Amino acid sequence: MDIRNIDFKNQVIPFLIPLALLSVLIFISKSTQFLANSSLISVGITIDLILTVPLIYFLLIRKKEIPNNTIVLALIIGLFICYKIIPAENQTVLPLLGTWLLPILEVGILVYILINLRKARLNYKQNRDNNIDFYTIVKTISQDLLPIFMARIIATEIIVVYYGIINWKRRPLKNGEFSIHKKSTSISLLLGIMLIIGVETTVFHYILEQEGNPKAWLITFLSIYSLLQILGFLKSIIKRPISFEEDILHLRYGIMKETSIELNNIKSIVLSSKNKHQKTSRLSVFGKHESHNVILTLKKTEILYSLYGIKNNFTTISFHVDEPQKFFNKMCESIKEFQLKSTVT
Repeated sequence: MDIRNIDFKNQVIPFLIPLALLSVLIFISKSTQFLANSSLISVGITIDLILTVPLIYFLLIRKKEIPNNTIVLALIIGLFICYKIIPAENQTVLPLLGTWLLPILEVGILVYILINLRKARLNYKQNRDNNIDFYTIVKTISQDLLPIFMARIIATEIIVVYYGIINWKRRPLKNGEFSIHKKSTSISLLLGIMLIIGVETTVFHYILEQEGNPKAWLITFLSIYSLLQILGFLKSIIKRPISFEEDILHLRYGIMKETSIELNNIKSIVLSSKNKHQKTSRLSVFGKHESHNVILTLKKTEILYSLYGIKNNFTTISFHVDEPQKFFNKMCESIKEFQLKSTVT
């Protein structure tokens, strides 16, 4: 990176000033004056770290190109530093802030996401002919407010509830979409896991309740939530098919795995259930326990995203499609259209 191309005023100062303030506050916490009046100064440092510094940072970036969602990260950093530099006996303000500030922040984030989700859902209903993916919408809205790693966690939890409880309407396949669940073992495996959890939960709840264990309902609640999550994963496989969108192929295994591949990056496509490549990635979360019938090899490395933003690089990937020959024909047709378009332009 050429340092001469850096916009010092807009890209550096908004970070330097908060960092300088953090350094000063850390220095104060190590000074002799702090040791003499630690109780009183601790309150001031705590308020500065959790409120003042993030507020100053927000004022510095609000008209810049820096994402506003980095304020949440600044708040988390301030909170982390607080717990590290303030002695345990002087952390009287931290529990109070944790009791009021964090819940307000959490509710504010949830309200913001839900309001924007409602707007997005209305837009989604009005544009049924477009290939709009609801999970992608949730991630986009979450990333407008939170850092990417946090946004993916929040988006995953929201979409699990959405698919598990709310969305029961049948979704017909559109042009350029291909299902992966009708002839695979994925749904059967997930239903089997749900059955095992359901039986175990019933038995454990009965045993613990007979023993008078107060944790009986807590364990049952956690098990029910696990069942809800698995149901959300299961339904997402049905609701999020593989699809072609203009010059991009979207490979999805529900909300559990996904990647987007540009058509000009595809080196070869083979219809086969055998795996000759040792380094082949699998779209299925069940790995070798679920068969595949398509193998894609790429020219350049792409990223396969898993739950909560976990990433893996790949150049060869295998997956199952319910109609492999039709998928193969669509792939060839799309690549030819892309090449023709590139030649014309």
